[in-house]
Amino acid sequence: MKVSMCMFGPTAHGETPAKTARTLKSVGVNEVVYFTSLYHGYRLLQPRFPSKAIYTLEADRVFWDPDPAYYKDSSIKPQKSADFGDKDNVAAMITALHKEGIAFSPLVPMCAAERIVQDRPDLAVENLYGAKDRLFLCYNNPEVRAYRIAMVRELSARYDIDHLMLDKIPQIMLEQSAFNGLIDPPLRTVGSFCFCRHCVARARKSGIDLNEIKRRSLVIARRSLDMPPWLIAAQGAKLIGDTEIPLLLLEEPLLHTMLQFRFETAVEFVGEIRAILKRNKPRADLQAAFVPPSHVGHDMTSPRSWLTSQSYQKYRGQVDEIFCCIHAEPDIVRFEIARAVAAAEGAVRVVASMRLYGKTRPEEVAAMCDGALEAGSAGVSLLGYDVTSDCLLHALKTWVKSRRT
Repeated sequence: MKVSMCMFGPTAHGETPAKTARTLKSVGVNEVVYFTSLYHGYRLLQPRFPSKAIYTLEADRVFWDPDPAYYKDSSIKPQKSADFGDKDNVAAMITALHKEGIAFSPLVPMCAAERIVQDRPDLAVENLYGAKDRLFLCYNNPEVRAYRIAMVRELSARYDIDHLMLDKIPQIMLEQSAFNGLIDPPLRTVGSFCFCRHCVARARKSGIDLNEIKRRSLVIARRSLDMPPWLIAAQGAKLIGDTEIPLLLLEEPLLHTMLQFRFETAVEFVGEIRAILKRNKPRADLQAAFVPPSHVGHDMTSPRSWLTSQSYQKYRGQVDEIFCCIHAEPDIVRFEIARAVAAAEGAVRVVASMRLYGKTRPEEVAAMCDGALEAGSAGVSLLGYDVTSDCLLHALKTWVKSRRT
């Protein structure tokens, strides 16, 4: 049984990779998903690592020694972490984990990069008003593809990785609320599309006129912007469900066309990544971190699967495993895994990726993991080693032991 645990890179402060690996093995973990960089500088509370108990993650700096030769055709160059000196933490973790019989899966955030996009707005998603997004990269931009492809090529060629995890593939979308109010679902939908010149050119190859879609999107957006903000705020709980969207897609076929175009090009991008991975590591699984089918995702934008172009059907043949990231209560975990497994229809393995921090109680761990397996999950994955507590680790250890005896 797969028991995977995520880490935000080398964030077990004051602990050697060897100690981390031994602890993970003692808990029953047999795979680690290791963030090789972070797309956003989240602030972490780390009760088990008091030397850095309050720690802010770096954005878009990598935790290995990048070889410039891999990036000679990319205008974007990776920067090494400023927090960990000369250490190659990827190499050190692989050695330590493999010694304990634990698989290593580096995670790459494909289409989100807060620091990079601030420096290079030409790489950013461009919304229907021509404004540049300050978080998301456009995956139809050739320079973005060249950079991420070079990164995957380097990781899979230079390091003894067992699998490769893709995150944010893609994630082009607005938050649920702005500084000055809620963003209602129609505006969130059309406001999340990219209309940069690279998307326009790629759409033309598929016989799609993105400028026509943009004109219609502006009309739909205007309806939302004309609505008094206090009226939208009063509907807050209802709007989280996006109940208008199915009817909107029926009434506005151009929006449906746009979503299909995004799926088509996103799957195309992942196919390029898969070819590189399989060439360098034929036996490695290509994994993807996806939003759950029904609920919003847990990260800073509260993403929706349909809006992030993350389908449990359309990536068949491109990814081997989808980690359905449900950082919620046991009942929601079981519900969402059942939905995801049904959508995949046996063509791709689905793994429940769950919350081992925050609101999760020790007594919920067994119910959460059992529910995932009963719903058809091909194992369990927990986030994360560096932000959990001793009591939650013990609860996981107890559950794994009960399953293996």
